[in-house]
Amino acid sequence: MTSIVEARRESRPLAWVRIVSLVLLLLLGGLGSQGAWSAAWVMLPAAVAASVLLTWRFGPVALVLPVVLGLGAIGLAYAGPHAMPLWKSAWVPLGSAVGAWMGLHEEGGGAPIGRRAWMHVPLLAMAALLPVSPGFEPAMGRFDRMLKVQQEALLKAPETAGWPAAWREELQKKVKSPPAARRRDLMFLMPNALFLWAVLLVAAGRSLAARFSTVLGWPELSRSPLRAWRLPDAALAPLLAGLALVVFADRTWQPVAVVLLVHAGLGYSVQGFAVVESVLRSRGIPPAFVTLSMVFVIAVSLLWALPALAVVGLSDVWLDYRRLEPSRDREA
Repeated sequence: MTSIVEARRESRPLAWVRIVSLVLLLLLGGLGSQGAWSAAWVMLPAAVAASVLLTWRFGPVALVLPVVLGLGAIGLAYAGPHAMPLWKSAWVPLGSAVGAWMGLHEEGGGAPIGRRAWMHVPLLAMAALLPVSPGFEPAMGRFDRMLKVQQEALLKAPETAGWPAAWREELQKKVKSPPAARRRDLMFLMPNALFLWAVLLVAAGRSLAARFSTVLGWPELSRSPLRAWRLPDAALAPLLAGLALVVFADRTWQPVAVVLLVHAGLGYSVQGFAVVESVLRSRGIPPAFVTLSMVFVIAVSLLWALPALAVVGLSDVWLDYRRLEPSRDREA
């Protein structure tokens, strides 16, 4: 049975409470970072929220916000002794562009969740280009030296004396690794971590926009269930580009290929999860049981479950399982 009663919308006081709580969490995240990264914890979600609301309300004319922020980031790159490289300053204008893209699609029910996920592609492109960006590799060298000092201090701290021997041996092995090997590991790790961090902040910005729409008395932002996740066909491009770099490019481009392949694979893994959930629910299995079962299977068998789901999600590009009509006896 489907209810025709609309879900009750949150009150304005509750919206303000959620806004303040989210801002405090973002400020707390910023306190754990340094310099530009600390400011980005607040600036990026704020830019996303403003872009979503302004483009939703005023249309394409509000694209001036990400353009202005982009020009500001370029200006910072040429600010003399206080210059900030683009690979640091571009995250805020790119997040604003993602928010503007989302806002432009809010009319008419909004974009489905899979298409909304694809709107993060500017951030993915930024993360993928980090390993070949000027100044990024030396920055990873400086970060590695700082990290090594912290790891050596951790090994000497009395609090770590009670750690399992395997943990201490692994940490000692990392400390003794050659600097070049440690720096190369960071060249693979940091772009992926920064992309996930940016996606998290975009989600926080969209949540802020949803709360402010309540405060302003605007309609609610669109929502889409996870089982509706389906990436557009264009999402194959990062996957194919990553594979092409693995096959044809030299060693310098390997970190770029890893970023593209990892996140394309994760996107199609989520699509595979959505396909399996939809198929099971169409067979009358309770939603809570389906979700708990899927989470349990992924938790206990992550190494094979995610690739298997990615294969299902990728095949859904051509087969579109959720459009297949079940027969009357509920057998596909």
